[in-house]
Amino acid sequence: MILSALLEKVCGNYGYLQSQCRVLSSTKKVELIFSFIFNKIEYIRYNSTDQKIVGYTEFGEKFVENYKNNTFVLVLAEFGIYNCKKIAKALISDGMLNHVTVKPEVIIRSVTEAKGNQKAVLVCSEYDFYPKAIKLTWMRNDKRVTADVTSIEEMADGDWYYQIHSHLEYFPQPGEKISCVVDHASFHKPMIYYWDPSLPETERSKIILGAVGLLMGIFTAAAGVIYYKRNQTG
Repeated sequence: MILSALLEKVCGNYGYLQSQCRVLSSTKKVELIFSFIFNKIEYIRYNSTDQKIVGYTEFGEKFVENYKNNTFVLVLAEFGIYNCKKIAKALISDGMLNHVTVKPEVIIRSVTEAKGNQKAVLVCSEYDFYPKAIKLTWMRNDKRVTADVTSIEEMADGDWYYQIHSHLEYFPQPGEKISCVVDHASFHKPMIYYWDPSLPETERSKIILGAVGLLMGIFTAAAGVIYYKRNQTG
């Protein structure tokens, strides 16, 4: 079960906190994951199993360093796991988990820039999807790309979910459109995800830090209210 908790638009870009409730084996064994995603790139993740925040980018690591001792994460996790178990129990009793499909989280990012005769490399990653079968296709100017594409087979995450990564090597051309088409049972039709290199990295970092700071501040306040009310009623 995935919940997009909040959406904040900034200068045509967007960031949101995503909450995932994973049923690992029974309602007594659940996992809660909070992620901050900006323009389809995951920067920060909290995993209740590991009980720690991880930064997946340079800016995510800096933010984690500043917030790693903030107790709001533990308060949110406690509250989230409690509700996750309740929902999972209800779904299992109704037999709804027998026909579950989970949409992949799709991220396109640059891993290598073009230099001289060296090609640029993009990677299209799909995370946390179910069932296993999935198809990825690179498109360039609305034409299917067959050369210079490498894929990694679907990999099990160990919690019923899968991930896959496809790399595209290319020489960038002005005005071109590059996209990754994903076909999965959780979609009614194949979904198209476009690569957008328009925003410079320095500007992107400023927007990211500002947006995540705002979101985390709001969630800190919300966690405080939740914790207070639970103590009052408990």
